[in-house]
Amino acid sequence: MTVEELREAGNPCWVDVLPAGDFLALADKTVLHAGPPIEFGRMCAGHKRSMVNACLFEGWAKTEGEATRLLERGEVKCEAACDYAADGSGYGIITKSVPLLVVEDRDYGSRAGLFPAEGRFGGGFCGWGVYSAEIAANLAWMRDTLFAELMSVIKDAGGFPMKDLFSEARRMGDELHSCQKAIDALFTRAIIPYALKCSNASELLDYFATTNRFTHNFGQASSRALLLGLEKKGVRGFLTAAGGNGVEYGIKVAGSGKWYTAPAPMIDGPYLVAGAKRENQLPWLGDSSITECRGWGGRIRPVNPAVKGGAVINGGMMDVNGGWMGAGSTRIPQECLEKAKEDGHELQLA
Repeated sequence: MTVEELREAGNPCWVDVLPAGDFLALADKTVLHAGPPIEFGRMCAGHKRSMVNACLFEGWAKTEGEATRLLERGEVKCEAACDYAADGSGYGIITKSVPLLVVEDRDYGSRAGLFPAEGRFGGGFCGWGVYSAEIAANLAWMRDTLFAELMSVIKDAGGFPMKDLFSEARRMGDELHSCQKAIDALFTRAIIPYALKCSNASELLDYFATTNRFTHNFGQASSRALLLGLEKKGVRGFLTAAGGNGVEYGIKVAGSGKWYTAPAPMIDGPYLVAGAKRENQLPWLGDSSITECRGWGGRIRPVNPAVKGGAVINGGMMDVNGGWMGAGSTRIPQECLEKAKEDGHELQLA
């Protein structure tokens, strides 16, 4: 399947919001993270901190020291989000209580989930690995209250279709990875008739209207669902996952559950946060290049036009101290692609 065919493929519909424990059958004391699998001791500082915060979030530990000991002893498992029907945007932290936006690809019958953007908390717990009582309460509210009535309305309607929204956004100039101005507006307008049937319509519309780039999470879940569906149907020659953990970058190829890894690349682009410095920038962190796997993002238009080539990926730049610094572009490491080819995989990446 060519890049152009992948770009137009699929029929994504938002069908549910479920705790990760239910949707992914995620075991207790398991934390999913972005990028290829990596043991706790080799993680970058931000990921280690996120693992500790996950233990506090779920109540597995009462102190950071207790959480660290659980992780060092292996009593809390750390696994790659893309080894499940999920995706790990940013730090990609998913535990059993985290709400997931469930997207079904109606053309292929496949589903995938990703956590929602956390409103006024930005990347919050899931994307930035930050923990506080307020952040935990906000995620629980989103899971149990904010979306609950809306999901009943959407289910009664047979799902919330998004294919035409993504297609129109591309025609309006979005590349659907780092640029979502059009899709945010289109989605918000389309959701209004559903939201107005809910008693908390004002809260819903406030969330959609004020949460920047919330559709990025839907785009990633849509991309992952499409790719899993194509793989299940026996289509080959494309990536089903691509992302980094701040140490290594890895890809997975249709027809193989194996990770092909290389050192995570740095992203080139403008710093958009005051005081951000190159020496504080992490190598690639996050699974959001799942969008490039289906032909969006840098496959349409690099954020940095100086970065060219068929395997260009766009992404956010993360600070070693936590948080987001800016956005730019890089390439999927050639070493990952060469390792896949050595295993006999023919990839359509041009």
